[in-house]
Amino acid sequence: MHQLLPVIVGLLAPSVASPSIPSAQRIFNPWSPQEDSDLCPLAPKIEAPDDGFVSSLKFVTDDAVKLRQVDRLSRAVQVPTVIDDYMKDPYDEKFSPFLEFHELLQSLFPFLHSHARVDHVNRLGLVFTLNGTDDSLKPILFLAHQDVIPIDDAADWTYPPFAGHFDGEWLWGRGASDCKNVLIGLLSAVEDLLSQDWQPIRSVLFAFGFDEESHGFLGAGNISESLQKKYGPNSFEFILDEGGMGLETFSDDDNDKAGVTDNGDGVIYALPGVGEKGSLDIVLSLAVPGGHSSMPPPHTGIGIISEIIYSLERRDLFVPVLDDRHPSRQKLECQVRHSPSQVEPWLASALRSSDYVSLAERLADSRGDKFRFILQTSQAADLVAGGVKSNALPEKISALVNYRVALHQTPEEIQARAIEIVTSITQRYNMTLTAFPADNQVDTSLNNHLTLTTLSGALNPAPVSPTNLRTDPVWARFSGVTRAVFESVPALKGKTVVVSGDIMTGNTDTRFYWPLTRNIYRWSPSRAGRAFNIHTVDERVSIDAHMEAIMLYYDLIRSFDGWQGPEEAVPELCGQC
Repeated sequence: MHQLLPVIVGLLAPSVASPSIPSAQRIFNPWSPQEDSDLCPLAPKIEAPDDGFVSSLKFVTDDAVKLRQVDRLSRAVQVPTVIDDYMKDPYDEKFSPFLEFHELLQSLFPFLHSHARVDHVNRLGLVFTLNGTDDSLKPILFLAHQDVIPIDDAADWTYPPFAGHFDGEWLWGRGASDCKNVLIGLLSAVEDLLSQDWQPIRSVLFAFGFDEESHGFLGAGNISESLQKKYGPNSFEFILDEGGMGLETFSDDDNDKAGVTDNGDGVIYALPGVGEKGSLDIVLSLAVPGGHSSMPPPHTGIGIISEIIYSLERRDLFVPVLDDRHPSRQKLECQVRHSPSQVEPWLASALRSSDYVSLAERLADSRGDKFRFILQTSQAADLVAGGVKSNALPEKISALVNYRVALHQTPEEIQARAIEIVTSITQRYNMTLTAFPADNQVDTSLNNHLTLTTLSGALNPAPVSPTNLRTDPVWARFSGVTRAVFESVPALKGKTVVVSGDIMTGNTDTRFYWPLTRNIYRWSPSRAGRAFNIHTVDERVSIDAHMEAIMLYYDLIRSFDGWQGPEEAVPELCGQC
């Protein structure tokens, strides 16, 4: 992938009072429709085709359909498909719940299992293939993962974490919103189509890994490899996985966060992830002489590791960057165009600045860390270990620092920064250093020595999927279907849905699927405030949000089924339609 900007390492952020960005006091009318009339046009809505199938609105209007879905998702949550970082063999007994989950899917989705080819990849990975009648059309691929993260203390939960409890509005439990809701929603959509005797024109595939929460090498890594061998590079029209920012408004009001009331401009922002930050885990392994605690050296091994982490957190700090090619810029332009009364009064003029660092810093200060880390590399010391006894000096001390690498940087630059900072400390203590050996192993025979390794290699920032409505027909169609679906949702009636890509600060299984298509969208399409507590206590999802997601999956499959692809002209765009 291309590098977005030159390396920015070892520099503190310039002053945000840069003269290239006018102050709010000097800007009274920053937005003029006449001046930028083509800013953030809307994709024309693409209604579901006249194919004779029941409208997708049944998923949000038919109580019987909703109750059936509650049962499906509840039963899926009840199967504890937990994975930890030490489960590396798919034949390990710890993976037995996944076999139970497969049996459950077979009972819940009989039409799918009778019509689709079902492949088990690396024993537990699932690939469902519905072959289309037209081989000239690229298939579409939907992803989700079967695994969930472990529970710390079940007593902390309002309801047992694997009970799949439904309280009439929320379905509670581990995996309810990450991401069995996506997996069950996808299969429910296609099961419904198959029950109406649907015969696909375009092939449709569903691929479900089983260790996404532990980097995905066993599941998605093997599934992607098998799909590349079978279909070849750039062989899929698009891939849709979990993730993204859902559907958001600008209001801080709780009701408005749910997308229920008017936030002053009647606009909802649909924000699929069209890219991801990179990732890197640097492991610090220090070996020093031991001894009795009553005769300690001036600096113990724990003290030295602490100094290293302290220095990493304070020297050569990372800076945010928002250049012309960062997807968040398009989102901001859309907000300026469609929600001018809700954005910062200086935003429209600030976006014209070519000082990308000061622009990013000012926006980060305005919108907080959630926005900052979309634009900036993050650094977090997550693990530290050392010592075995209160009166014995620790001999082996280790720590892990996690990085999520911004689009304008690479993991190699993060490693180089770490080497520079650590080297000065090891020299001060007359220690030797091995930095990122080729075999990524620690030589345990060395003493008074620090080794830097990575936990599982390094991941570059993902290629950014194209989102130009005028030149990228797949994105235009995806956006048009999204608009049509969510503008028809009863809770959002009367609102305009603006579809704009954004960047994810975390990673999904799509990290393995880059060669298969340039059109990768990471999106769990839930209104803000309708899915809670991913990766923590009392995880839950609103059943209404779950049903709305099924609407989208159902209509995406139908709308892309007979579409002839990029050869068709992109429809005329509109400003406020």
